[in-house]
Amino acid sequence: VGSVSIGNLPPFPSWAPADAVKHPMLTMVTTFGYVGGSAMGYIVYANWVGLHGWGLTGNSRIKEIRHYARTHVDMSYLPDDPEGIRRLKRSLLPMRLDVGIGAIVLFLVTAAFMLSGAAVLYPLETQFKGWSLLTEQAHVWNNIHPTLVWVYYVCIVAALWGTLQALPEIYARVTQEFLSAIWPDREWGYAQVQRVICTYIFLVAMIVLWMEVPFDTLIQIVGFIAVNLAVAIIMVAALYLNYKLPAAYRIGRLMLFGAGISCAILVVIAVISGWSLAGKLFGP
Repeated sequence: VGSVSIGNLPPFPSWAPADAVKHPMLTMVTTFGYVGGSAMGYIVYANWVGLHGWGLTGNSRIKEIRHYARTHVDMSYLPDDPEGIRRLKRSLLPMRLDVGIGAIVLFLVTAAFMLSGAAVLYPLETQFKGWSLLTEQAHVWNNIHPTLVWVYYVCIVAALWGTLQALPEIYARVTQEFLSAIWPDREWGYAQVQRVICTYIFLVAMIVLWMEVPFDTLIQIVGFIAVNLAVAIIMVAALYLNYKLPAAYRIGRLMLFGAGISCAILVVIAVISGWSLAGKLFGP
């Protein structure tokens, strides 16, 4: 029932965090954004296809095709014969399965955590202050079996380490893709871009730690820029790209209808997130 009760705000308990009570919509849309995942994970798929030489990226003239695609509007380089179209679509099957199955798993896991949070964490009056967001969830696993608590902590450490290991490469590859698309005549070396990205991440992290930015404010800012706004822009761009593709490569009407609804929801969420965040940071 809760998954379709969009915009429903139940009464806050007396022990609820003051920031959530004062900015309820910002709290909701920030949670919505983080459940949806990171924008970079989706964009980097384009680079992943190129690294593996799938579909058109495996063509012997791929450099020439890429240069043409970046400097021309038409897409005459795409195969127009039925067999060529079928091969290109089939090469995208691994990504489509990955995203599709991942969305189903994400929905089930999110629902499970919300149910377990309501049953276990709510009676404990858990407020999730700072990094306790990670530690308090151990109560859920302790209800199943005490041994799972240390397993949970090991998994958290592994997940954080994996994220720290993956982000510099993800950000660097995405940045290289964008720079190459905007300025195709310049050479953008991956190693050079990655060094700049890593230096930027380190410096900004030191500034954030030195300024002691509150945890909730930090995740709300990042949630707006890197998730809510970014994913909405990606969705609009995806619909525009679908419109620019030849008819044989466009998605079906049912999928297009669903994508349009999703795009509208994402844009509304991004507007609410930006407006609420601006009110919190610059309001009275």
